[in-house]
Amino acid sequence: MKRKMLVLGVMLSCLLGLTACGEQTTVNTVEGSRYSSDIFTYDSLRGYAEALEDNNFEAWYLDGITPDNFEQNLYFDIAMSTSDERYDVLKSGYTSWYKAVKDLGYNTEVTLADDISVKDISYEVNKEGVLVVDAVLQGTKHTADMMIYLSNRGEPTDIGVTVAKTTGEKLENAGLNTLLGMGMAFSILVIISLIISLFPILIGGNKKKKESDKEITQKAMENTINQIATQEDLSSDAELVAVIAAAIAAYEGSGSTDGFRVRSIRKVNNNWKKH
Repeated sequence: MKRKMLVLGVMLSCLLGLTACGEQTTVNTVEGSRYSSDIFTYDSLRGYAEALEDNNFEAWYLDGITPDNFEQNLYFDIAMSTSDERYDVLKSGYTSWYKAVKDLGYNTEVTLADDISVKDISYEVNKEGVLVVDAVLQGTKHTADMMIYLSNRGEPTDIGVTVAKTTGEKLENAGLNTLLGMGMAFSILVIISLIISLFPILIGGNKKKKESDKEITQKAMENTINQIATQEDLSSDAELVAVIAAAIAAYEGSGSTDGFRVRSIRKVNNNWKKH
């Protein structure tokens, strides 16, 4: 039993050791990878990062190149002399650097080359077997990590620049973004409420108010009485008496004329009014 436990312990130790070795990443060396250790050295990779930042990004910035006019000004020079893939990588990298340059900080365009520079680099071959160079850019306000992914032929496959901000600055930016998002949401809700409140005016403004049955009956009765007032002697007109009795019954809400009788009809000088 003790022997079995000993063997089990040795096996577990070996497995843990292999796991640790598999997760270990060696920094500043390309030994054991498809990259040549004679070509991809610290000095050569730092020189590459400095040339990319100084001779390309900074030079383009001083020439007035922006992400919007990048294709118009540089597509022929880059794509025609190398490839479309290299052009896309450099455009993406320059766009990232362009957005970060103000946060990095510099005094004037004259001193830009001295104000922003490669402070140091580190590199490693990641788990996918790709060489990644982390060039630390130093500006007058912040530092930034310029990540450069290289193929074994030394061609960049991806470039990105991320400014290193303090926790306070990150929280401030997060708060501003939250307030901006909430403000936009409330503004949209207010606009929707205003539009909904205008619907009755925009859609139903020209519609006439529906008359109630009692108002219709009252108007009919008024018309009948006005017709009566224009005649001389109508007390003997049985049909007219029946019409008046029916109108009065309808106005009073009664189903029949049993509760009253029209005895006489007289013409008056003033207009009839409801009391």
